[in-house]
Amino acid sequence: MIVAKHRILQAYVVTYAPGKANAARCREVAEKLGIDAETVAQIVNETVGEQ
Repeated sequence: MIVAKHRILQAYVVTYAPGKANAARCREVAEKLGIDAETVAQIVNETVGEQ
């Protein structure tokens, strides 16, 4: 499935909770959007590196 990068990042932001691990957030986003958690992690890491 093709999902827009901004859609993944929006879903990632919504999953924020104090003390919640990034891996758990990536898995949650992946399940919601029907994509691979590694893909979510890669996109998040690329975007954080751009800031």
